[in-house]
Amino acid sequence: MAPTLAEIRTRFRTSPQCKIVSADVYISRLTGRDQLVRADEPSANLLGLLDESTGTRILVPAEEFMRHHQCGSPATC
Repeated sequence: MAPTLAEIRTRFRTSPQCKIVSADVYISRLTGRDQLVRADEPSANLLGLLDESTGTRILVPAEEFMRHHQCGSPATC
């Protein structure tokens, strides 16, 4: 039986190299000064950014990012 989306995401939530963040934090890091590279995780439907100097990866659920993008902010939806 294939793992569920929740099970796959749990692997990333519990990984010391990964951090699940809000869409606001993701966008802030995406547009910030740090040199980050895209590091999405399609199998878990997560958008990601990798800080190559530290090996740390931040991830946001794609559905949260899209909701934020469409509404402008979660508070207005």
